[in-house]
Amino acid sequence: MNQETKIANELQKMLTENQIPVSVQEDINVLSEKLANGELTLGELENKDQFVKVIQKAKNRIG
Repeated sequence: MNQETKIANELQKMLTENQIPVSVQEDINVLSEKLANGELTLGELENKDQFVKVIQKAKNRIG
């Protein structure tokens, strides 16, 4: 499983656990799907300010 897929899975878990701010929940749902499908890379996503903290938290959770 590649890093994008791992992050996508973790983001979905975080959504389920209400660990993602309401202001970005809908966007995170779409973005995690794109990560899992290979339509988006972590590098592209990390350049979007509103998602940096959420992505970093997901990375920390998966180790």
